[in-house]
Amino acid sequence: MKVGIIEPVGAHGGMNYYDFGLANGLVKSNCQVILYTSEETSSEGVSAFEIKKTFKGVWGKAPKVLRAVRFVYGLYDSLKDAKVNDVAVIHFHFFHYTVLEVLSVKLAKKFGFKVVVTAHDVESFAVKRGGSRAKKILQSVDKVIAHNEVSKCELVAEVLLSEDSTCIIPHGHYLDSIGILPDKTLAREKLGLSVDDKVLLFFGQIKKVKGLDILLKSLPRVIKIHPDLKLVIAGKVWKDDFSIYKKLISDNKLENYVISHIRYISDSDVANYYLSADLVVLPYRKIYQSGVLLMAMSYGVPVLASDILGMTEIVQDGNNGFLFVSEDVNNMSMRLKKILMNPKDLTKMGVAGHKTVVTEHDWSQIGSMTCKVYETICYGK
Repeated sequence: MKVGIIEPVGAHGGMNYYDFGLANGLVKSNCQVILYTSEETSSEGVSAFEIKKTFKGVWGKAPKVLRAVRFVYGLYDSLKDAKVNDVAVIHFHFFHYTVLEVLSVKLAKKFGFKVVVTAHDVESFAVKRGGSRAKKILQSVDKVIAHNEVSKCELVAEVLLSEDSTCIIPHGHYLDSIGILPDKTLAREKLGLSVDDKVLLFFGQIKKVKGLDILLKSLPRVIKIHPDLKLVIAGKVWKDDFSIYKKLISDNKLENYVISHIRYISDSDVANYYLSADLVVLPYRKIYQSGVLLMAMSYGVPVLASDILGMTEIVQDGNNGFLFVSEDVNNMSMRLKKILMNPKDLTKMGVAGHKTVVTEHDWSQIGSMTCKVYETICYGK
């Protein structure tokens, strides 16, 4: 079966890891795959599937209207090429539900394709933003994929999708994107960290829902027990104001304990951050799926996450990671103090977390599950 994956973000926003994992998994299930994506995405070393960089000038600082026009051109070129190549299924990956997503589905249907959508960001309609568009889009496609049970429940409840029109296929690991790992000491040197530091990592987009403020408020009590603690904050701000966190750092006298790299972290630098960390902290208030969680586990780094549904479907406290009571600063302080006292437990949880992604988030299994979705909508199997 020939499949076209239309995912315009690609390497611009780190989606290339996901795209490549899914495409390789599908190829192992005997699908022929063409990935239509952004010009920022490198095709170096890729031979199992085709990459066509049809989305050009869509990202960056150009006027929004111009970028939208370029998106439409990229979309049309992708669908036209897919038709010429006898593609049967178009698979979209949606994070928002705007006019562009409406157009994407309508145009794909106009071309005569079967359409599958992976709904990555359920929050955009669960909080009533773009809800009507989400319903219009997702109710019109042949199948909607959610990554976990909490996302599927939101889809059924908020978008009024039937159980049959929605399925759960987990998010895959990042093992295939991890190359030769740098030495931990060298990785720390590059970030200005000592080998003796106890390093916490907050990685990824910085936005209110991710609870960085909770982590910062918890640190003063932890530092009293662990004065060698360092928190590394790495990622760019998204619809948030980092001055709020700067004030928390100042008010809590954390200047000597926090290293802030507030920018997009390039692919070549990612490994240094994860390998430098003793613990990745995810103090999220709400999340449906966390790529940072799976990335940490893929690197074998233990995690401390809030006990919300999007986390507890993967993290089992004391078995493959650690949990704290969501939004509870005191509980987070207590957990951090105890966790950092037990290096053997950190090592144990890192190994167990890695095993979790190997066994439960394998791209070959995910490719097989996704291929069966395509076969069902095309052939009724």
